[in-house]
Amino acid sequence: MKILLTLAWRNLWRKKRRTFITASSVVFAVILAIGLVSMIDGMLDHTVESIVKNTTGYLQIQDALYHDEPSMDHALEYGDEVKRVVEKYSGEITYTVPRIQGFSLAAKDIGSRGVMVTGIDPQKEDRMSDLSSKLIEGEMFTSDDDYAVLAAGLANQLEVAIGDSVILLGQGFQGMTAVGKYKIGGIVEFVLPEQNNTMVYLPLRTAQEYFAAPDRLTNLIIMVDDERVVTSLAEKIGNELDDEWYAVKTWEELMPDMLAAFEARQAQVTIFAGILYIVVGFGIFGTVLMMMYERLREFGILMSIGMKRTQLSIICMLETLFISFIGVIAGIIVAFPIVYRLYTNPIEVGGEVGEAFMDYGFEPIFAFSIAPDIFLTQGIIVFCIAVVIGLYPVRKVFKLDVVDASRK
Repeated sequence: MKILLTLAWRNLWRKKRRTFITASSVVFAVILAIGLVSMIDGMLDHTVESIVKNTTGYLQIQDALYHDEPSMDHALEYGDEVKRVVEKYSGEITYTVPRIQGFSLAAKDIGSRGVMVTGIDPQKEDRMSDLSSKLIEGEMFTSDDDYAVLAAGLANQLEVAIGDSVILLGQGFQGMTAVGKYKIGGIVEFVLPEQNNTMVYLPLRTAQEYFAAPDRLTNLIIMVDDERVVTSLAEKIGNELDDEWYAVKTWEELMPDMLAAFEARQAQVTIFAGILYIVVGFGIFGTVLMMMYERLREFGILMSIGMKRTQLSIICMLETLFISFIGVIAGIIVAFPIVYRLYTNPIEVGGEVGEAFMDYGFEPIFAFSIAPDIFLTQGIIVFCIAVVIGLYPVRKVFKLDVVDASRK
């Protein structure tokens, strides 16, 4: 066996050009597979992260009726029971983000627009969504201020600027009329039009006064470091709270349409991956086939001077294993800096494609992932494909006509 290993290894470097061509097909296949899967996983991870950080969070504690009927009348009483449970699981909870939000009309002179008024704790909101980084004019309020921060698209529609005032009119808690006049102290800009054209932010205390709902929240967002604990944490918190008054919802439950879209995308990914592996397989098979027919005369001579078919087939298989292993390792080494570059500098999408992304509520970028399992899994899959294809020369050796092959 040692002799066969030595012969197989020497055969690779006896015809370096042939080995390079065959290994290159494996390298290209690995790079292509890693690049595609990295982009797909990166897009999925980025979308989930965007949803979690900009909208729902990982978990929310709500009033039991709020999810089915999201009105201010079903605002959550943020009392001792909720605070006790949050404190109990503080080891698994990274931080919480309180919010109170509801629809209102925003008016300036004779113009008005439907808006989402959101009361926030600016420090906690910054930790979650980095809202202050989106500020393009003015400054973000503190918890003790009482001015508003508007989204840029809404400010343009109402034709208001820093220092102007905006009137808000909506429905408060238990049928109270919510009305207030607030000075504009800052303007933030979002990528997604839905946010950019509707958002009005107030300090939490000011928003609670506006909605006539002191000490109440529409949702208490819970953020965690490890996404894998979300489901179990939701179950544990739910068991601690009275389900007649409280509900604990994960982001998947809060956005079922988005979850269905992810599942549909996963089905598409499976199809694309299957097509990719077929293309990869044929690419490798083409180079192996070329190498095989180039060496038919060599095989014929070896068998005519006494080498057994079994020994020759083992050598062919070992050559395939060596080339595949070299190609996979080289492919991973070459792919990593490319993918890492795309990971740190996502591809921005413009034109109609970018608009289509935003229409579906996604940020118009192609994000990539550098999760280690992507490189390992795709390397193993391509290696297995190459090994399976490497069985063709073995089959050819057992069916080879020695006399005919020696004359080629």
